[in-house]
Amino acid sequence: TLTLADGSVMLLDSIKKGKLSLQGGVTVEKMDDGQLVYQPADVKSGEVFYNTMTTPKGGQYQIKLPDGTAVWLNAASSITYPITFTGNSRTVSITGEAYFEVTHDEQKPFIVTKGEMETRVLGTHFNIKAYDEEDEIRVTLLEGSVSVAKNAAGSILKAGQQAQVKNGIKVNSDVDLEAVMAWKNGRFIFQGTGTEETLREIARWYDVELEFRGKPLEQHFGGDISRNVEASKVFEMLENTGALHVRI
Repeated sequence: TLTLADGSVMLLDSIKKGKLSLQGGVTVEKMDDGQLVYQPADVKSGEVFYNTMTTPKGGQYQIKLPDGTAVWLNAASSITYPITFTGNSRTVSITGEAYFEVTHDEQKPFIVTKGEMETRVLGTHFNIKAYDEEDEIRVTLLEGSVSVAKNAAGSILKAGQQAQVKNGIKVNSDVDLEAVMAWKNGRFIFQGTGTEETLREIARWYDVELEFRGKPLEQHFGGDISRNVEASKVFEMLENTGALHVRI
């Protein structure tokens, strides 16, 4: 769904390609591949309109922001952004998980916020996993450099590193980038992932509710599964590990 500045909501899956709306001189267009693209325009100083893109469980979407930055949203995620970037920075906020390919602009840093956390870049590729139900935010850098800050703590990431943000910021240099980006490539890749985190990720994609009878045994799962596999088959694979029993 796309929520416009006036509060109206568009269901993008049911809308045909072409121009969708004109807000403050900015055209929003749905392309042949389903991607949403903003065509920038001159906007009066101080006049800022915000849109919010939201994906449901089991959904993904791609959007191109007015500065040319490409954003992919994972399931159960959202991004709020101005329809044109004014001032000295380009600031957006997210929930859930998003991958960014940021257009370089030396004069206007690109800033992503989630609560008290801020990720600042000039132009690079990075992934942010920031679901409310997870106990930490993970910022993973694929190329270039980014700064990650929360309150008084801050770190500079290099390509291949991940910031794990909780009470403070911990930098992990031993990161499997393929596993981090598996969602964007239509796969689950688990490498030592804990039981509850594994099940939450599966539940978000298949849009199912989980009810635990007692606390699950803490296991660490490994595997590579296509997201096109039926949910029942995925749960069958988990049962075959002997770590849990599932009833649908």
